Amino acid sequence: MQILEWLEGISSKDWLVFIKRLSANDTGATGAHQVGVYIPKHVLGEAFPSLSETGLSNPDVYFPARVESHDMDEQTLRAIYYNQKTRNEKRITRWATGVDYTPLQDHEMTGALAVFAFHKDPQNNADYLRVWVCSDPGEEETVESFSGPIDPSSYWSGSGAELYGILKLEPETVLLDFPNEWKQNFPSGEEIIQYLFSRHSQSHLPPDRRLLKRRDLEYQLFMSVETWHVMPLISAGFSNVNDFISVANSIANRRKSRSGRSLELHLEYIFREEGLSSFDTQCRTEGNKRPDFIFPGCDAYHDNRYPEDRLRMLGVKTTVKDRWRQILNEANRIRNPFLFTLQQGVSENQFNEMKEENVTLVVPATLKDAFPESIRDEIYSLDQFILETKALYSA
Repeated sequence: MQILEWLEGISSKDWLVFIKRLSANDTGATGAHQVGVYIPKHVLGEAFPSLSETGLSNPDVYFPARVESHDMDEQTLRAIYYNQKTRNEKRITRWATGVDYTPLQDHEMTGALAVFAFHKDPQNNADYLRVWVCSDPGEEETVESFSGPIDPSSYWSGSGAELYGILKLEPETVLLDFPNEWKQNFPSGEEIIQYLFSRHSQSHLPPDRRLLKRRDLEYQLFMSVETWHVMPLISAGFSNVNDFISVANSIANRRKSRSGRSLELHLEYIFREEGLSSFDTQCRTEGNKRPDFIFPGCDAYHDNRYPEDRLRMLGVKTTVKDRWRQILNEANRIRNPFLFTLQQGVSENQFNEMKEENVTLVVPATLKDAFPESIRDEIYSLDQFILETKALYSA
């Protein structure tokens, strides 16, 4: 079965859909004690209302499920609400029970996009779960063409009908004020970030926390503008299928465009705020490649007299699974590239592969605990990268 055919099979109100990228905790790559895939309380609460019954300690539900992307046998899984004072979360466990392999407990699948579809019973708990774990970027792009971009800190949830229609607006989004001119013309991603910087700079926060906070605010601002533009169209309805498809495609393309440059733009602002201004973005290097950041800049890179050991490259990827090798040949003069990501963990095997290629991983400091303990000391925080790079060019 192909991913598109599978998505068509869950494209009705009978299915509650949840989409996320698997973290290292989900797949067990960190070695932490939590077992199972984390799913927000409100999603599992909708799928299994009995978990929300008061007076019970760690209530649970057993139900049948199948990971259909990998043609696995049907399993009996457990949804549990850990409702103790020291732990307040809901998880689905027993993924490895009764099977020799599951992608949901495979360390190498950390960062993969996974779709969970619960078959809903209006009166009772969900009676079945279908799962698809994307195996390659092509499958992920197909899913995200409906859901919009899913980065490691975000997720999508709603009915299958809403997913396939893509016209769902996040109900939990806090609407922010924005300029009146944006009500006429939808702003570019850069305009949104510039406005955000001028109004909600968060400059008092350390670089690592500042980046994550601004990313959250940017998403809220983007969804505020999208709500203004799209809700009237949805409320009015559509006279024909072509009009519906046109609006859906417009929403998908706009969300993808915003996500594409967002992380790089945020890093540009933070670098300059922190006094690291010696860099260029999207320089043309060998074979017309365009690395995200070159330090101290394009001219230095193309000057053969400039010492190679004083050149730095930083690639930027929201997720690195299946994508990290793309940076290896982007700047031939730089043998030790850095790679910034928001992915919540990688397997030790994948980290060692990066290390063999002399790639140094950079992540926000607060995400380090999502990586296996054995490799955390070898990962740079954003603040560490900034301080070391500034020192390199002030010497």
